[in-house]
Amino acid sequence: MGFTVFRTTMTILICAFLVLLFLLPSAILRRFSEQADNLIDEAEAALLSGDPEAAGPHCAVLKTLVREQMPVLERFLNHESVDALDAAVSVADCAVRAGDAGAAAEALAEARSILVRIEGIELFSWNNLL
Repeated sequence: MGFTVFRTTMTILICAFLVLLFLLPSAILRRFSEQADNLIDEAEAALLSGDPEAAGPHCAVLKTLVREQMPVLERFLNHESVDALDAAVSVADCAVRAGDAGAAAEALAEARSILVRIEGIELFSWNNLL
């Protein structure tokens, strides 16, 4: 009787751990992606309106966000993808500070592309399963 209770308890705990293992990284990535995507949208809108100076704060915040989240993201994502995202965001930030709107827009598009690729690979969805 005691072993049956132990086995049932352990099975429930392992199942709960597996559910947490699948859902927690997905939630972290989804929250990060929303924040980063919003910042990219705001920076691109400023660049398209012809005001690279207005895009500067958005790129700086985006760069800080990526740098702060890198250790967390690298726990469950491919390190090369996270490094590529960091590099694209850094190039965008440098280009905005240099006043090169074209290079900044290109780097932001690259960052968005990397973010979409990471989401497609890592986020749990029915489309990814099929």
